[in-house]
Amino acid sequence: MKIVRQSKRSRPVRVAVIGAGFGGLVTAVKLKRAGVEFVVFEAEPGPGGTWWRNTYPGCEVDVASVLYSLSFYPRSWSRTHATQGELLEYIEELVDDFGLRPHIQFSTRVEQVEWNDADGTYQVTTDAGTVEQFNFVVSAVGFLGDPNIPAWPGLDEFDGEAFHTLWWRHDLDLTGKKVALVGNGSTATQIAPEVAAVADNLTIFIREPGWILPKGERDFTEAERINNAKPWNYRLSRLRILARTQWAYVGGAVHETGSKRNVRAEARARDYINTTFKDRPDLREKVTPKYPYSGKRRILQSTYYPTLLRDNVDLVDSSVNKILRGGVVSARGDEYEADVIIMATGFKASEYLSTLRVIGRGGRQLADKWRDSAYAFLGMTVDEFPNFYMLYGPNTNGGPILVHHELQADHIVADVRRLAKHGWRSLEVRESVVRKYNQVLQQRLSKTAWATSNNYMKGPDGRIVTQWGDGMISFWLLHKLLRRSVMRGRR
Repeated sequence: MKIVRQSKRSRPVRVAVIGAGFGGLVTAVKLKRAGVEFVVFEAEPGPGGTWWRNTYPGCEVDVASVLYSLSFYPRSWSRTHATQGELLEYIEELVDDFGLRPHIQFSTRVEQVEWNDADGTYQVTTDAGTVEQFNFVVSAVGFLGDPNIPAWPGLDEFDGEAFHTLWWRHDLDLTGKKVALVGNGSTATQIAPEVAAVADNLTIFIREPGWILPKGERDFTEAERINNAKPWNYRLSRLRILARTQWAYVGGAVHETGSKRNVRAEARARDYINTTFKDRPDLREKVTPKYPYSGKRRILQSTYYPTLLRDNVDLVDSSVNKILRGGVVSARGDEYEADVIIMATGFKASEYLSTLRVIGRGGRQLADKWRDSAYAFLGMTVDEFPNFYMLYGPNTNGGPILVHHELQADHIVADVRRLAKHGWRSLEVRESVVRKYNQVLQQRLSKTAWATSNNYMKGPDGRIVTQWGDGMISFWLLHKLLRRSVMRGRR
């Protein structure tokens, strides 16, 4: 283990990590191994971030489970695609096996971080009114934590129960109920089969359909689990899937409009629609998108389309206009009875750090700097905000996210060591670098299907602010080659 050692000019370093989801915990492990003092602030009573908060029925990952385990902490998963419960179990074990629990302040929400240029520290203020000083702040709050609650007229007067999927009502029995499910993203498609199995009637409201392909999820056999538990088999399996993931960018990725992969994937998705709804042309029309494949987040779900064929399920291809005491009114003016309204309306994905006030040099607020759209260098750092880093920041979504987390956590630890070694007060990315990096990035993203459609990936000015479109190797190379040369140290 490499320790941050003190020299004549070195300075002690203390790091605040905001969020105990995967990003925050990976950072905590790396900091602990480096011998750096740190505190993790977590708003929830337990670790896990999005996997702690989202407990709706059917919640699971849509990538291979092996990519949802860390390179240094393998696990033999029970299924090809891990459920929320199993992921949370893995996270709890990670916290305890690496001795992180004493470093985490649970049920503590950070409301503000403010830079003090005089002494090179951030003041971190929590919802309890406590204020602590840190040399570095790492925001690991993610980008799917601030729910998008529709401002429907009449919602407050609804006689039934209404809630967002982030706050699933486990105390509410949906058996025999008339349920309105609003949304058509990944969450809604996971919930619909579970609700339809018990509800008297399920009415699904979709503003615009998504491209869907079956996921192919299944339980591993006992023999497979024993084999997967062997360290070398685990590493080989993970390496094989990562290589396959990277290969998908060679010769044109699936999100590049008109690429061979894009055309083939859309053909498969259309074939899936035509096969499933061959006897239901009405549904076939409603579920077929009118935008290019990958224009919105691609959905992998095996049971959603079959659910739409159930006698107790109605699909309404219209948004919601208002709420009545006993139901929902569509944008077309049609009324639908409902005892329960489930809002699968997503999150304020493009409004990064919307729950956290960040103040940098000269009193500059990050929200003001990002008024047009969020941006950063490598999704991590922004000029005028020294010693401030983000995991799962702007333009980092896409690809194997835990690989990104590990790479960025190593980046942060290296910068912490560098500052301590040289006795600097601050490290800050150059403004010219941030500007040029984002110019090139947006030029490349403008060629993708994401740029052609209405989606959560865009900021107020239309720029794509959530996605990374160039694969894992490019992400790795940029971190390794540019980290030291673009950061300016100050004493």
